[in-house]
Amino acid sequence: MVKTLGLTQIIVIVIVAVSLIMAWDFGQRILDTVELVRAAQAADQELAEAQSINAKLIQLKRDVMTDDWVIKKARADLHYARENETLFVPAATPPPPSASAPTPVESNTPTSNWLQNLLQALFGTGQ
Repeated sequence: MVKTLGLTQIIVIVIVAVSLIMAWDFGQRILDTVELVRAAQAADQELAEAQSINAKLIQLKRDVMTDDWVIKKARADLHYARENETLFVPAATPPPPSASAPTPVESNTPTSNWLQNLLQALFGTGQ
């Protein structure tokens, strides 16, 4: 006896299949939304960092255009002095001597790994 599916059983199967497909699609949409939110947050963070760097560069540009900054840079980097000024440049100090590399000390004890220790414990020494 072959039992055939009735109309109500077919409708139930179709409803279950459609609901599973809709649940799968809803889950995919949620995952896509979460991924987009994370990407937007990362882009906002990069934008904030770029704006911070831009603000620092604008301030540096303002500072560089002043005469005081040029004078300070010329004195520090180029060792320039104004008229009737005496400029003292400290002599460079030699670098400290580097420490010699330590010499390795050889030990007479043989090294063994855990496998050799286990084999010796189970079967005794091989001699």
